[in-house]
Amino acid sequence: MSSLEQLRQRYASLSPRQRETALRLADGLSNTAIAPLLGVSVHTVKAHRAEVMLRMQAGSFADLVSQLQRVRGMYPDKPARGPVPLRVLVVEDDGWYRDYLTLGLCDRQFAAVGVADAAAFEAEWRMQAATIVVLDVELGAQQEDGLAMAARLMASRSCGVIMVSARGAAEDRIKGLGAGADAYFAKPVNLDELAASIGNLARRMG
Repeated sequence: MSSLEQLRQRYASLSPRQRETALRLADGLSNTAIAPLLGVSVHTVKAHRAEVMLRMQAGSFADLVSQLQRVRGMYPDKPARGPVPLRVLVVEDDGWYRDYLTLGLCDRQFAAVGVADAAAFEAEWRMQAATIVVLDVELGAQQEDGLAMAARLMASRSCGVIMVSARGAAEDRIKGLGAGADAYFAKPVNLDELAASIGNLARRMG
């Protein structure tokens, strides 16, 4: 069997998600850059990368890239990458709840990234903007609160804002919507309902 045919068989043994990971690695993207694009965790990207290296029998990352370049030569119309998942930034100061929302949205095919406060949000936004921001009202005593952030986002960014808060009274919802939120959820949040609201809002935004 020729080395070219062996390479073809190795590539064919990869799952669609492993191929997607491999092609993005070959494009020079890091694990952390690939994770939100595929809507998975960095740990999952690393696992895919290790499996790709094993299946392609690559002795090094440079060897893997060389092999993938040859693969692209075999398939001039390389596999379609599909639509890029909708990017969502989750601003929540509670680490456990931030992970709950972020991982839950990633499981529902969104590219969700969680941050703890306004400063971390600004740093993440500078790296890549988001279509939707899921925003907690209370972000710590010394931090800008969610209502102020929502008003600022409405004035300066083109993104949808969904507020999530332990405060579920009618007056709190009215304050949130008045500050610029497109929707308001009281904790605990049903993730399927939140995901549906994000999808509907994104479609309305066009």
